[in-house]
Amino acid sequence: MSKKRKQGGSRGGVRVRTQHELNALFPYLMRRRCDSLVYFTVSLDLEPLKAYLASQEEAGSKTSFFEFFCAAIIKLMREREQVNRFVKGRRLYQRDAVQISTVAKREMTDQGAESNLILDFEKEATFDDIISKLRGEIATAKTGAPSKDDKLFAAFLKLPRGLLMSVFRLFDIMDFYRGVPKFISEADPMRASVFIANLGSVGVDAPFHHLYEWGTCSLFVTIGRIQKMPAVLEDDTIGVRTMVECRIVLDERIADGFYFARSLDLFKSYFAEPAKMVESMRV
Repeated sequence: MSKKRKQGGSRGGVRVRTQHELNALFPYLMRRRCDSLVYFTVSLDLEPLKAYLASQEEAGSKTSFFEFFCAAIIKLMREREQVNRFVKGRRLYQRDAVQISTVAKREMTDQGAESNLILDFEKEATFDDIISKLRGEIATAKTGAPSKDDKLFAAFLKLPRGLLMSVFRLFDIMDFYRGVPKFISEADPMRASVFIANLGSVGVDAPFHHLYEWGTCSLFVTIGRIQKMPAVLEDDTIGVRTMVECRIVLDERIADGFYFARSLDLFKSYFAEPAKMVESMRV
């Protein structure tokens, strides 16, 4: 890898040069993210996590499913670094931290406004650090105070349509070669390692969500409703388990299919042994 080159201000990455020749050509063969989408469905058995979270609550330490899920994503991207990459300007970059984008709905109504959250987690962040930051940012978003992206988007929308089109064409050119200005990158939820949408929190099943051509986000995860579902148990009998289905859409140019498959196996193992995962993130 080469020395670090910033892609869009604080959304930094190191260019990856050690690739198989065919993989290095992927950004030229599949020039857009919409040409490179791969879809996965992951069914998570939540019985072990349910028992673990209940035991923690009895001990006076409450953690939600969504908080644990985000921590698991962060741990996965630390252990499987290729999942935390992006393609920009036909080149592949390795991120230097994990950034999560998500949405907080201020009111559970049709008219309730949403706020996009962009959270940066350094490699040193522990499980407790992650939970604390998530709670603080989500609580702030639900107060209704305008976020960085709210203010930025409102400012852009004041421009005449023709000028706005020209501005974004200029940003596209800048992004291809050097990255967008820092004030854009720091407020843009599409410049993250992963976008997580917890649709189960509003009673919706998980759909497959497209990746955005704008930005650098290579992974979009939707979480469905937690519900009782039939499952094949270890003794080959059918039982009823607490399950959740997640849909994952990713940019296949960042790593090969075998790597993704092994990464998903590791992700599922965190939910099979939640206590082990949490303790490993407290060291």
